[in-house]
Amino acid sequence: MTASERITIDVGAHEGVEVAPDLWGLFIEDLNDALDGGLNAECVRNGDFEFNADDHDGWDALTAWSAYVVHRAEVRTDAPIHANNAHYLRLTGPVTLVNDGWDGIGTTTGQAFRLSFFARTGAEPASLSAAIRSRDNDLARAEVTVPPGGWHRCETTLTAVAGGRGRLRIDIPAGLVVDLDHVSLRPAGPDGEPLTFRPDLLQALKDLRPSFIRFPGGCVAHGLGLDNMYHWKTTVGPRHERVQLPNLWGYHQSRQIGYLEYFELCQATGATPLPVVAAGVCCQNYPGGAQSIDDDAMDAYTQDVLDLIEFANGPADTPWGARRAALGHPEPFNLRYLGVGNEDEITDDFRDRYARIEDAVRERHPEICVIGTSGPQFFGRDFEAGWAFARERGTAMVDEHGYRNPRWFHQNVDRYGAYEPGPQVYVGEYAARSNTIRSALAEAAYMIGLERYPGVVRLASYAPLLARVGHAQWVPDLIYFTATEVLPSASYHVQRMFSQERGTRLHPVTLSGVEPEPVTLPETGSLRLTSPGASVDYTDVVLDGLVRQPVTTGSSGEPVEVGGIDPAAATLELTATKRAGGEGFVVELGGDSYLQVHVGAWENKSTLVMRGDDDITNDDHGPLRWQGMQTGIPVRVKVRLDGARVRVRIDDELRHDYEQDLRPEHRVVVGAASRTAADGTTEYVIRAVNAHPIARVASIRLPEPFGTAVATVTTLAGARPDDGLPFTSSPVTPVAATAAGDTLNLPPWSFVTAVIRRVP
Repeated sequence: MTASERITIDVGAHEGVEVAPDLWGLFIEDLNDALDGGLNAECVRNGDFEFNADDHDGWDALTAWSAYVVHRAEVRTDAPIHANNAHYLRLTGPVTLVNDGWDGIGTTTGQAFRLSFFARTGAEPASLSAAIRSRDNDLARAEVTVPPGGWHRCETTLTAVAGGRGRLRIDIPAGLVVDLDHVSLRPAGPDGEPLTFRPDLLQALKDLRPSFIRFPGGCVAHGLGLDNMYHWKTTVGPRHERVQLPNLWGYHQSRQIGYLEYFELCQATGATPLPVVAAGVCCQNYPGGAQSIDDDAMDAYTQDVLDLIEFANGPADTPWGARRAALGHPEPFNLRYLGVGNEDEITDDFRDRYARIEDAVRERHPEICVIGTSGPQFFGRDFEAGWAFARERGTAMVDEHGYRNPRWFHQNVDRYGAYEPGPQVYVGEYAARSNTIRSALAEAAYMIGLERYPGVVRLASYAPLLARVGHAQWVPDLIYFTATEVLPSASYHVQRMFSQERGTRLHPVTLSGVEPEPVTLPETGSLRLTSPGASVDYTDVVLDGLVRQPVTTGSSGEPVEVGGIDPAAATLELTATKRAGGEGFVVELGGDSYLQVHVGAWENKSTLVMRGDDDITNDDHGPLRWQGMQTGIPVRVKVRLDGARVRVRIDDELRHDYEQDLRPEHRVVVGAASRTAADGTTEYVIRAVNAHPIARVASIRLPEPFGTAVATVTTLAGARPDDGLPFTSSPVTPVAATAAGDTLNLPPWSFVTAVIRRVP
């Protein structure tokens, strides 16, 4: 063993700084089929017949349904069960109606399901049969009686006689005409009542022991247009009366998991609720930019926000507290945090409407911590403007978001040590942009840094949380799942290791025997051109003073290499003309580390410079709005690399001018906290990341004489740094063991948590 492989962890005395008590939480948003088809225990897809083409191209009221014979099933809208649930199905027997669910409906022998629906028939009672049927036989079956006259809620229990996967089948006998709507099939709990949440996914969330849960978004909260904005009042009460909306992530929001269920999820996991309401403006990515709630409607919208607080916390004799009690929750939900806005563009309209909401909450509910917003990145125009606005207003906390590559996280372990006094920070969305071990360890290093600065960082949550395999709009995600499996990522195990072993008193740490990893520019590299989604001609190409041959890139995204470069000193000029397609093109310069200049990024609406390290990219500068590449219109591009400085001109306009971040990476990172054990003695919680191919042995020096000490050590290790893929389980899982309390083994590419206690 060489000296460089042995390190020392000196834990200093407690200096009066307490660990942020609510630091580790969850953020759940309805994307990747996280709710319907996921956490929502509902087995029927499109049970309200409300899917439509606004949700997704090609969808309609019968999506996920089959009727045998088709002409005996008619979608109607006259006299529905509720105006918010306008479509229903008229069935003329004999006909069989089948629902596919989400990849079928799984059963186990003896398992009970609660089936319910609204039905309307003629003057005589009617009998229907319902079954969960596999290809060959019925897994569960029951008869249901429909009372005569108008709409009636009908329900029964289906008990599985065999295990397997099937589909819901409803048989209408000959001679019967029946209207059907709001069809629901849910697993029954031990009390026989239908479950709200899918048990295995709920358990995965419980195991994270979250201090808080942020909901319902994210982008879903402010919506794509004012008509798509999330209004909490439309998501409580009977499910068949809730307002359903297109989801901006490309599918349907049934709102079966609405505000009431989000609060119930917080109760089920022991978390504090952190709802996010729109700041009176919709998402700026709406065509034409953000729209604002009309000035004369803002008082009513602000009152809705105040009513939300009353719904969560008000006594049962207040109007909205009484509504909560009528829904089965006489006791308050103990709301302490409220997010206002999400990644918003900081415009004058935003400032005006945000201020009205925050002022009203401050006046009526000073006990509530209002959390502002600072754009979609850890830097940039809206980040700076959002922070300036928050400081001006004295906002208590600001929500920061950033999806960065592992290098960035290792460079920014001590980011918050440089923050000036003022609003505190909620790191509401972050991830290291892949499901590899490399990314999970970078997140762990960053999280140690978050824990170091409780005077600044009070809350943090990884994003996104959930993704159904085959239905994802965003990767990476913390937890993947199928119809039958829960597939936790390596990042999930990191989050769990932090949340399950927490200290209360922060201790300074001095780390000896290891130095940060230097970051340098590549010594050699090349110029590559590509244009996924477009065909582009490049002419008048001049690279470092040498004229190059014209080239063309196609929509397949296959790169064309133009020539070698020095990544620290390169100059490129070219004229690009798009021949076809909806996107722009990309200029890639470098080697193992590289830059990508996107001309026509984000659906051909912006320019952007990205950086890639270890084949994981992140935004380095921008995106900046731009008119986009137009077919047949030439665009002149000039890129100059001068040391760390990057300059990009488009049609003689300087679009990007910045310095690449060459600060060193902290690949070995250690944090320490202590707590009082149940027997009154002190325990130390040590966290250590070794994002390096060399194993290390750490000698631990505690700040007090400890005598003989023993440690419970949990280690995540044993995989290569680039192991780990989306839609699969982590290649490794944490392993717990008992060891001596004065030494800590750090395998290559590992994260270790040790709880050290004195031997009695």
